[in-house]
Amino acid sequence: MVVRVPSTAAAAPVETVEPAETVEAAPRRRGRPRLADVDARVLEAARAIEREVGYHHTTIEAIAERAGVARTAIYRRWPNKGLLLYEAMIGPEGQRLPVPDTGDVQADLMAVIEANASGLRAQSSRGFIAALSAEALQDERLAALLRERFFGPRADAIASRVATAVARRELRASIDPAMVPVLLTGSLQYLWLVRGSTLDTADLERVLEAVIGPHRIRRRSGPA
Repeated sequence: MVVRVPSTAAAAPVETVEPAETVEAAPRRRGRPRLADVDARVLEAARAIEREVGYHHTTIEAIAERAGVARTAIYRRWPNKGLLLYEAMIGPEGQRLPVPDTGDVQADLMAVIEANASGLRAQSSRGFIAALSAEALQDERLAALLRERFFGPRADAIASRVATAVARRELRASIDPAMVPVLLTGSLQYLWLVRGSTLDTADLERVLEAVIGPHRIRRRSGPA
């Protein structure tokens, strides 16, 4: 508190300052702590329910109840059921296998299409893939989110690996890196759906050879 002392006509006012009282800071209130395992619980619940009742009968309400979380907590992370179930079935981002770079582009792309084929081979995921694809064809927002979060980044990673192979002179510059993920993925779906292929190793090798074979730079062996 400031106390002013009366002064003479010529004198300036004098101020004395009393020591301020010590006030203890009130403890800061924290919001409701976020459960560290909420994402894992939601994904596990979604995966289990989809396998029990199928894509069409799986609901956000049922997932929330089994995971023990509010529906709003789910919608903050996954705007719709399709996006949530896709992540539940293929695994969270940190658990997905990256596009490998071993220095052998053929082996690396073979690993990519083998991973893709395994999802089509599994009986448990065939109905899910078909149902999700059908819904994405009708729901542009779902399709856009799938492209943004999953399909686009994966395709870009494959194209980047092919571009690296061109720079290393594993493949000729005649190849179009952006078309490689299109041809690899589309070929598998065609073989599975139209031809009824089991997507065995021989079929996968044929696909890969058709896509990159004409562009492969074959090294000449030196003199014996």
